[in-house]
Amino acid sequence: MYWNNWMKVHPESIQEVKKAREMLQGLQHEPLHVSQGVKSRVLQNVLANDQAVSSEISRYPFDYKETKSWLTIKQWYKVAVILVLTCCSGYLLNQFLGSKETVEVIKETVPTLIAKTTHTGEKLNFKLPDGSTVWLNSGSELTFPEEFDSLERKVILLGEGYFEVKKDSLRPFRVVSGNLETEALGTSFNVNFFDPEKILVSLLSGSVRIQSKTADSSYILNPGQQLQFIPMEKAFKISKVTSETAIGWKDGLLSFKNAGFNEVIKSLERWYGVNIQVTGKPSKTWKLSGKYKNQNLDLVLDRMSFVENFNYEINRKNIHLKF
Repeated sequence: MYWNNWMKVHPESIQEVKKAREMLQGLQHEPLHVSQGVKSRVLQNVLANDQAVSSEISRYPFDYKETKSWLTIKQWYKVAVILVLTCCSGYLLNQFLGSKETVEVIKETVPTLIAKTTHTGEKLNFKLPDGSTVWLNSGSELTFPEEFDSLERKVILLGEGYFEVKKDSLRPFRVVSGNLETEALGTSFNVNFFDPEKILVSLLSGSVRIQSKTADSSYILNPGQQLQFIPMEKAFKISKVTSETAIGWKDGLLSFKNAGFNEVIKSLERWYGVNIQVTGKPSKTWKLSGKYKNQNLDLVLDRMSFVENFNYEINRKNIHLKF
């Protein structure tokens, strides 16, 4: 409660608080445990020394007063040393136990992660803990905490998802897709991470900042722009995009633009939840463009086969293309 209120008063220092929290979470201390057996041995040693002193006194009665006085001083030194060691041990023990408690508190505050997954041929629409809305395309997965913390809202995406982010100026919204991170405050955007070799981020409204950990670069998109990132080449390309092209999939629109053969096959398998086998190979390089809204697979294959010259057979979830 203290730090939440403090950050509201000092929003310019949120990043410093975040770094401090990360440092605390990185602290690991093994707790110091003193067994009862160790305590018993220490006590026995102290008692044994006292008995040895008593026997020395009985052996030399002629110097008893002088010896007693010297030994008394020596005993006080012993007591002082024991007290000092006890205090130091107590302090160190408290430090260790305090660290243990701190680590335990930090562990307790780590939220439970939730993973929403869609199989091939299905899509999913749901809300995140902050009220933001997500549409997951088929064959995708989104991982997020059960509750977002007070500093940020971070989710991890595999596949494709469209986000309508609820505005929160104190907690930026971040989507991690491979080495690419997309940050927004209150906006709507689409992230396509089906192909690890090509990541697409399309902005519909608001603004987003995109940065790559490997390329050490960041870009800001405007509405109607799409960023393409190729990790192997560490290359970025920004182009125009329409909402139909970017998020038509959530409304049942399957679209291709100069798509290659492998891209088309993977998209059909994921979209319809089928397995496609191929006999032969295309006579030319595919650059297929087309839009298919809420159409059955056989109608889509009819149109494609007419353009690309192939035959096909459908046996439930198994499709056979013949060139």
